[in-house]
Amino acid sequence: MQASDIGDFFEGKPFGDWRKNKESEGKVQAAIGNRLNGVIRACGVIAKAIGQLSKVLGGR
Repeated sequence: MQASDIGDFFEGKPFGDWRKNKESEGKVQAAIGNRLNGVIRACGVIAKAIGQLSKVLGGR
C-alpha cells in the first residue's frame, strides 16, 4: 500500500464516521462512569448517616 492510499483512507468519509462513532461510545462510557461514581458517593453518605444515627440511638 502506498502512502497516498493510506492518506486517502484516513481522510475519507468511512474513517471519519468510524472515528465519530468511537468518540460517541467514549462519551457514553464516561457518562456511565460519572453516574456510577454518583451512586457510590451517595451510598457512602447513607452509610455514614446510618453510622452516626446508630451512635446517637445506641447511647440512649
